[in-house]
Amino acid sequence: MDLKGKCVTVIGYGKTGEACVKTLLRLGARVKLSEKKEDLTVPDGVEVELGGHTEGFILDSDLIIVSPGVRWNELFLERARNKGIEVISEIELAYRLTDVPIIAITGTNGKTTTTSLTTHILSTKKNVKLVGNIGIPFIGEVIDSRPEYFVLEVSSFQLQGTKLFRPKIGVLLNIASDHLNWHNSIEEYVEAKRRIFYNQGNEEILIYNRDDINVVEAVRDAKSRKISFSLEDTDKSEVYVKDGNIKFNIEEFSDVSIPLDNIRLIGKHNLANIMCASTIGLLCGIPLDDLIRAIETFSPYPHTLEKFLEYGGLTFIDDSKATNPHATISALRSINENKVLILGGQDKGMDFSELIDELRQTNVRHICLIGETREKLKKLLLENSIENFSIHTSLEEAVLTAIDSAKKGDCILFSPACASFDMFKNYAERGERFKEIVYIWKSSKV
Repeated sequence: MDLKGKCVTVIGYGKTGEACVKTLLRLGARVKLSEKKEDLTVPDGVEVELGGHTEGFILDSDLIIVSPGVRWNELFLERARNKGIEVISEIELAYRLTDVPIIAITGTNGKTTTTSLTTHILSTKKNVKLVGNIGIPFIGEVIDSRPEYFVLEVSSFQLQGTKLFRPKIGVLLNIASDHLNWHNSIEEYVEAKRRIFYNQGNEEILIYNRDDINVVEAVRDAKSRKISFSLEDTDKSEVYVKDGNIKFNIEEFSDVSIPLDNIRLIGKHNLANIMCASTIGLLCGIPLDDLIRAIETFSPYPHTLEKFLEYGGLTFIDDSKATNPHATISALRSINENKVLILGGQDKGMDFSELIDELRQTNVRHICLIGETREKLKKLLLENSIENFSIHTSLEEAVLTAIDSAKKGDCILFSPACASFDMFKNYAERGERFKEIVYIWKSSKV
């Protein structure tokens, strides 16, 4: 893709936008940047518009790159498309600038764990580079990196702006209600996820979740070589769990068995993540012994069902990365002990009905509600005759109440089912604050 002398406008200057600007300058493009912030330091040679996005600044572009934090249906982008200007995402630009095979992983939940585990497995024998939604912009690596594979965590925002994107292996883990404050509808969200395989043919591979009806419907017309995984349907799935081992209904791996006795990841949903990553490992030629060792040595990603303390007869789990109800349901199902749940955060317009149903059935002793959604969740709980909850104005207050509500042998589970932005910069800061409060409490008891 020759961008020398082309006018390319980058919309948004977060981490991804910054990487785009730097790469475009190196490629000889005439770079423009449009950013809502009023104050910004950018590299020399970039024409900058601050304080908003104006059509006069943008509509003379040859190409527009949209950062993940910018809505795809902004009016100025619609007008650019109507004028014939190509509008794409950063991962689409990166894809066009590299011929390195891409392993792309998406889904409502489990992306980070699966992407990290896949990289951990492949790194035993291959030169791989982890990029994407995990915090390492893909575009920042394509010029200087020449790995055997890029392992890409990709979000619906990034996929929405793709056109030619065609991963060698695509993974669709699950589809549940999320980001409906951003996407116009669940249909638009699903359509964005489907772009993981839009351009794949029978030479590429799509690994998908047979247990998720939304995924099964989404991949029905995929032209890829399809490999399904399942925890429930061992007869129809190519990858499944039987007698404590991952098994394969795939001709080239029919005699392979991967034991799950010594894994560090907890939870049923993590078995699905392991099935995906191990399948990728085998497809990429990782020897079985190395693959098994990699699975057994992989530690959980921070803030994802992270069991960080056992003290005073209580177990504390940080699942701050659970930013939607589906993730919290998975967490609840993964823990057999009685639980005290800390729940709530920013309202993304999500449907909490399945989570409420789960709370009616599971062994949750008490629920501490926090954040922007606390009154909404209170109303839903009362409508469903669930009264074992309390409402809190701070995370510290909620944590101390959770501890007081628990009994020996219980688990204190911080799995908010909501975004963090009403109270924190991101889910990581939220999780660190949760752990800090717990450790302060512990030190007061010593």
